[in-house]
Amino acid sequence: MLKTVGIVLAIVLALGQTGERAPTPRKHALWAAISVEQPIIARNTETTQVYFGLVNDGDSTVDPKVELSHLLINGVEPKDWSFVIGNGLRNPSFNALPPGHSWLFTYQLGRYFLAPGVYTVRWESDNFRSPDLTFRVVKSLQ
Repeated sequence: MLKTVGIVLAIVLALGQTGERAPTPRKHALWAAISVEQPIIARNTETTQVYFGLVNDGDSTVDPKVELSHLLINGVEPKDWSFVIGNGLRNPSFNALPPGHSWLFTYQLGRYFLAPGVYTVRWESDNFRSPDLTFRVVKSLQ
């Protein structure tokens, strides 16, 4: 038993010397995701919808601060994003998402994806971060 404790202590001390830190816990338990209609999109449409979703997995009501969020497209935020996210229909959950509740909304953002290519998109703020979404825009669907 004493030998096992010594081995565990040696491992803990060795890990502590690497300079690696434990991940910082999130302030709130918000789950976020974004999606598009399909993984391959025809270039000639500005009506491409991007869907946004949040779920409060915590045990208290949270202001997700969506209006302060960032949309990164291939690592760059569109210049008009703060205007886009600051406008649109709002419900009471916009500023106060209760525990166990979700919030969905969508924007037509095709103007950001007019050129053919592969796009990696992420939506984040201080309170949440979506996984990266990757899709491709082609000249036309065949």
